[in-house]
Amino acid sequence: YGERANDFLIETQSRLPRGRALCLAEGEGRNAVYLAENGFEVTAVDMSPVGLSKAKELDRQRGVRLTTVVANLADFPLEPGYWDLIVSVWAHTPSFLRR
Repeated sequence: YGERANDFLIETQSRLPRGRALCLAEGEGRNAVYLAENGFEVTAVDMSPVGLSKAKELDRQRGVRLTTVVANLADFPLEPGYWDLIVSVWAHTPSFLRR
């Protein structure tokens, strides 16, 4: 997908609540890094350590800091009330996880 954030995220980020952002199925980090560049405290979750390694390289190149977590979303606990924003762009998950 490249290094440019998702168009919808770019168009709407100024209206999103600031604070802790969780990026689900983040892959190589394009959306997470974009949010970090815009003042969010970002945690990126993906099941691919290779993808998240690329995300960490991108955050280094852009001068921001991400927290990355290698996890299957089926096993990743979502702590109620902890996140100010949850971003899910192109997360290919079964319907029971999307709920």
